[in-house]
Amino acid sequence: MVLLAQHLARHRLREPQLLEAIAHFLVVQEAQLSSKVVQKLVLPFGRLNYFPREQQFMPCLERILAREAGMAPLATVNILMSLCQLRCLPFRALQFVFSPGFINHINGTPHALIVRRYLSLLDTAVELELPGYQGPRLPRKQKVPIFPQPLTTDRARRKYSHKDIVAEGLRQLLGEEKYRQDLTVPPGYCTDFLLCVSSSGAVLPVRTQDPFLPYPPRPRPQARAASQPVTQDPAQRVVLMLQERWHFCRDSRVLLGSRALRERHLGLLGYQLLPLPFEELESQRGLHQLKSYLRQKLQTLGLRWGPEGG
Repeated sequence: MVLLAQHLARHRLREPQLLEAIAHFLVVQEAQLSSKVVQKLVLPFGRLNYFPREQQFMPCLERILAREAGMAPLATVNILMSLCQLRCLPFRALQFVFSPGFINHINGTPHALIVRRYLSLLDTAVELELPGYQGPRLPRKQKVPIFPQPLTTDRARRKYSHKDIVAEGLRQLLGEEKYRQDLTVPPGYCTDFLLCVSSSGAVLPVRTQDPFLPYPPRPRPQARAASQPVTQDPAQRVVLMLQERWHFCRDSRVLLGSRALRERHLGLLGYQLLPLPFEELESQRGLHQLKSYLRQKLQTLGLRWGPEGG
């Protein structure tokens, strides 16, 4: 079952029948499974963005986490990372991994940095997606950037990526001063391309603006009308998101869990997302067509640039 789970995750195979079989195996064999095995069985569910129909899936994992959390810190956090991608974080397990005892314990281990990175992401998920959580949080001094650079798969497949040609298209269309590439925004998400846009829709030189939105995000006053600005900063931040073929489950339009998580969190932070799907990028024949495509995409958001755009 572990080999099957690893195969599905590695090759991005979102096969419901096989995933349901793994979930059922996990539930039936709960008493015999250690968290080090469970982390491998749960991995494909988060990676493939698939929540099983097995009704005992979450109760089973919560019991395993309660039983094993103190024995295998890295395995515990790996299980929570998979559940984070599925938007199913159990409060009790979060309270344990954010406790001073757990944090002090992991700081003396060889995998301390990766665990702190995962805990930082979990803390971000709590901030953005769990308003009802009242337990302990990760101390500020323990936080590290989540993904301070493009993900490993993107770096490995750079020669197959559309990033370079999109960058050249934006350079010719907007000018180098009106976008930033591979900028890491708080709390540590690397963006493909970021634009700053005025309230009138003009694309602004990035050097004249703070490209970062505040984190934690400022609360939206409920009584404020939707048409009124929610902060004193009138500039919007637009993030162009490359959606490459390998960002999806194989032969599917379902984003991988890590990609969906990044897009979800950037949206909750207040960034306006503009996806650039690989099918649309692949259909552009040459730089001239790509520039026309980017122009149309930006104009659908009401953006302006050049002499008339300010």
